[in-house]
Amino acid sequence: MPQLLSLSRAARLADVTRGELQKRIRKERVKTFEGEIAIEDLLVLYPEINLDEDPVLERVQRIKSEARPKSHYSDGWMPDPQVLMQRLYEFQHILVQTKSALNTSELLLEETIAELREALDKPEAALQTAIRDCIDKLQGAMGRLDRVEDAKARLFAKNALLKIVTAAVRLQPSGHEFFIEGNDSILEAGLKAGLYLDYGCTSGNCGACKCRVVSGAVRKLRQHDYVLSAREQAQGYILACSNTAISDLVIEANEATASEVLPHQVIRALVRKVELESPELAVLHVQTPRTQSLRFKAGQRVRLTTEEGVSDTLYIASCPCDGRNLLFLLFAGIGSPLEDVVFKGDLARQTLVLEGPDGQFLLHEDSKRPVLFVAKGGGLAPVKSLVEQAITIDEAEELSLILVGGNPAGSSLERLCRSWNDALDNFQYRSTEADIPLEVLADQIIQTIEQNNRTEVYIAGPDAWLQGLLKVVGEKGVDSAEWSVESVGC
Repeated sequence: MPQLLSLSRAARLADVTRGELQKRIRKERVKTFEGEIAIEDLLVLYPEINLDEDPVLERVQRIKSEARPKSHYSDGWMPDPQVLMQRLYEFQHILVQTKSALNTSELLLEETIAELREALDKPEAALQTAIRDCIDKLQGAMGRLDRVEDAKARLFAKNALLKIVTAAVRLQPSGHEFFIEGNDSILEAGLKAGLYLDYGCTSGNCGACKCRVVSGAVRKLRQHDYVLSAREQAQGYILACSNTAISDLVIEANEATASEVLPHQVIRALVRKVELESPELAVLHVQTPRTQSLRFKAGQRVRLTTEEGVSDTLYIASCPCDGRNLLFLLFAGIGSPLEDVVFKGDLARQTLVLEGPDGQFLLHEDSKRPVLFVAKGGGLAPVKSLVEQAITIDEAEELSLILVGGNPAGSSLERLCRSWNDALDNFQYRSTEADIPLEVLADQIIQTIEQNNRTEVYIAGPDAWLQGLLKVVGEKGVDSAEWSVESVGC
């Protein structure tokens, strides 16, 4: 039976995105086995795999680091020493078992060759010929055992070493899989992978992230106030926010689908700072308490209310993988009640009340198709959130972003978009003039779709502009009924 690898693990070994691997599998019509691929087939698809490169795939780590806001993620990609030592112990156990099996095989071959040599003294000529053939085959097999350039064996070793710094987690019953890197908890890693796991506080107080370990080993990262009963502990229940993986895991955990409505939340949060990217654009950095993170989906919005009672509904412009540190974009001249407070007042260090989330401008669940995002004005906020989630999920074959009007020159938003374009092999970023004719923009969208008719399209922007664009697209004979569109009102 061939040795199988999950597609996620195989993509890391080949140093490509999972979407790129799936695209190659379809193109070459390679057979997979319930989401897994044989090592032999992986080597056929990517014979150029450099097995001498650093097995921890530093390039992948660097890409992810550069493609996401650095300040809100793990300090480094290496686990803490205790977790690393326990993973090394698991790794040593696997290697000892493997070496033991090899030693047994070698002993069997040596004994068989000795017995066959004794049989050579027998007079039957035909038997002697057959015995010589068996000896040659067995000696050839032993020679292959000694061949250090065996690609399958080296790929196995590289995969085993990769498990030291990245443990894989498979969820039941959904079958979703993600990796735990650095000092991340199971919950943090799952959220970064774009999954809607149940949680409330992320600090071990509420117990909403309780899950059951089916197989594998975990280690507690921090103590928690929520008390698991003796029966729950005996059954393997843990808090996902307070534990990390020592080995690959299978766990039972509650998670919402893209169509499920998340619970309505009311949270008092702090405005950490307000950045004026330009006279027309401000970025609000808002942080929730450690005991209460905001659970939301990429593309959704919440209502913000200041201490003086001024309120407005804004789209969250950050990734759901971090429910404590939230970004909001506010544009001047759009008539928002918050405009004067943000651009002319001093909102920093004040408290806001967040209520929500709401909205159905969401990524299609478990989609692995190419994706095109188009945003104008306030549409950048939900699109930015969707893009960051798509990057963390790392499943789409290709990602494209067209930003009508662009970002302010030299702004952090422009640098972020450029970093996605520069760091990710499957990402393309383009900005256009704010007054680009709708016919020209429609042609750009249609051209992208024609390159791959499986492309999903997400467009957000002012209502009049959005309706005009859809009308032009329809006049050009393109059906936009399945596109995801969001009118942002500005």
